[in-house]
Amino acid sequence: MTTRQCVTLRCMISRALGRSHASTSATGRFEGFARTLRSSIGANGGRNAREEAKDDAKSQTKTIRVPVVVLGAGPTGLALVALLKKFNVNAVALERGSARTKHPRAHYVNTRTMEVFRGLSGTMADAIATRSPPLDEWRHFRYVTNIVRGIELGVVDQFDGAKSARSSTSPTAATHFSQHKLTAALFELANVSEGRDGSGVIEGVRANAVVEDERGVSVRAVDIASGEGLDVEAEYCVVADGANSETRERLGLAMRGDRALQHLINVHFKSKALAEDVRENPAMLYFVFSPDVIAVIVAHDLHEGEFVAQIPFLPPVQDARDFTSTVCERLVRSAIGWKSDDGKNLEILDVRPWTMSAEVSETFGSGDRIFLAGDAAHRFPPSGGFGMNTGIQDAHNLAWKLAAVTRGLSSPKLLKTYEAERKPVAMRNTVLSVENFKGVLKIPNALGLPSFAADALRDAVSSLPSVIPGSIRKSILDAGLAFGRAQCGTLLTADNPIGSARRAAVRRMCEDPGGTLRLQFPKEDVGFSYEPADEKGLARLYTPGTLRVGVRVPHAWMQTTRGVMSTLDLVDENMTEPRFTVFARGFGGSADDLDGLVSSACNFLAQVVHVVDTPTELPSEAFDAHGVWYSKTQSVGQQSLVLVRPDGHVASIEIDPQKMIAALRSAAFAS
Repeated sequence: MTTRQCVTLRCMISRALGRSHASTSATGRFEGFARTLRSSIGANGGRNAREEAKDDAKSQTKTIRVPVVVLGAGPTGLALVALLKKFNVNAVALERGSARTKHPRAHYVNTRTMEVFRGLSGTMADAIATRSPPLDEWRHFRYVTNIVRGIELGVVDQFDGAKSARSSTSPTAATHFSQHKLTAALFELANVSEGRDGSGVIEGVRANAVVEDERGVSVRAVDIASGEGLDVEAEYCVVADGANSETRERLGLAMRGDRALQHLINVHFKSKALAEDVRENPAMLYFVFSPDVIAVIVAHDLHEGEFVAQIPFLPPVQDARDFTSTVCERLVRSAIGWKSDDGKNLEILDVRPWTMSAEVSETFGSGDRIFLAGDAAHRFPPSGGFGMNTGIQDAHNLAWKLAAVTRGLSSPKLLKTYEAERKPVAMRNTVLSVENFKGVLKIPNALGLPSFAADALRDAVSSLPSVIPGSIRKSILDAGLAFGRAQCGTLLTADNPIGSARRAAVRRMCEDPGGTLRLQFPKEDVGFSYEPADEKGLARLYTPGTLRVGVRVPHAWMQTTRGVMSTLDLVDENMTEPRFTVFARGFGGSADDLDGLVSSACNFLAQVVHVVDTPTELPSEAFDAHGVWYSKTQSVGQQSLVLVRPDGHVASIEIDPQKMIAALRSAAFAS
């Protein structure tokens, strides 16, 4: 056999082994044939022993069998693995990266996500709260001409003077905690040390094919460094590999929406000097409008001096590669307002382009066993901070359902509710995030920088004759953008009618609750419902604390034999497999009968918490010391039964125990 024939045959084998739609049995037969053929090629093709040994290593494939395989180990994938571990369901997450990123991305952890963490691991929720900065360091958004020595055009206090981020409707509080730190905490909770044994996280592997059949899902992956194969056989697969999900594209699942609202350069940098300079006027976000640069500076960690600058750019005329570390340092220093001879230290750690999108997948799954979650299912503008939070809450919705089905507690029909419940939430959060992005643009519009002007200039330059070199196109665009930014010079800052009017307009917007970007959205945060969507396909919203089927159970502090606990704590307490909770009020004389009825209703575990009006020494009772639960249920009657799912959402509100039992069986999709 000639060398050319050997190479051709090896290429054919490689392409065939990479096909994602081959059946498991056919693939196995082909691999056996391929190994025999490789051996023949090695014997007759004159290849040396080292090359043969390398091929043999690459041909070795390890197989792992688990109930659930997760593609991606970002916040969504890690939260899902950790939640499944809580339910004693083994899951393995395959992560393409070989090291967890230290590039800060999302940084706002909303109230509902903190509740998820509280139920997952109280120590983790406490650790996040402890490691988060004090509220006064991140409560403000500031609009400035420069961060240092600039004019403050307006400031928004996102908590309206409150001393705490906590509200009366939750046992937790939203916080400012960067994604890379959160990912590290979730990584430990998912227990990476067990990864090679079929539970936890395996890094440095790339999934090349995902195939579903009536028995389960096969994921064919490869170790990027060694070339060793890895096959994962699972009952179900969750695709959580990010906004640019390769697996979603292979499955042919289309995204709908706006793919490119804006293009930005993220500049991750550290500067203790800047942290010290803003000590007297800290903020989560600084919106900078200067003649040299328009940017948003995110203060991720003032203690460490860690920041990210977001700088818009305009492809295809501008190229992300033009934003070198040197260029970015100059732009960041200009945004800060440092003079060239200040001697202030600034270290550029990373520069990355990204595209702001507003898209939701047409479906949240493929077939009956593959599901999308997190950014693989939806991509939002960061305005409002819903991207990471929505993904983690996807995992929270899906985890108990996967656990119930894989443990034989429920029919697989339960998994059909995932898309029905989570897609409307994603649609709602997409709409809100886009509205928030438009709110951000109100400020530059008021400063004489209409949002459409830069795009119009870019389009005009792009349409110039092709004979004009790219360098000249960039120069024309740069000159036009500089002319626009000149609106932020003395025309804005000097004492003249135009400047005074524009500064006053920005101040009014910042004082108006609807005038510009806000951070808190209580209804979207904890008031979303899993009842059928509205006529636009959006999740229905209610005031936090509303007792209603589909909405998260209202928070109320209760006195118990274990101490003061929230109703949410009572749902999550000691939960090692999916469990329903019934909050029963007014059934004192028939408590034992009710307990027995509930415990024998179906395969699911179910507990009854008897809400009482006086202090108690019974573990099954909870004293409604503040009367909050009474106020929530009094419209139902003297007796009330509130059925709560494992994820804390209300499944039924009844007064008749038999109707409640029927509702329990229905919500559990008892097989």
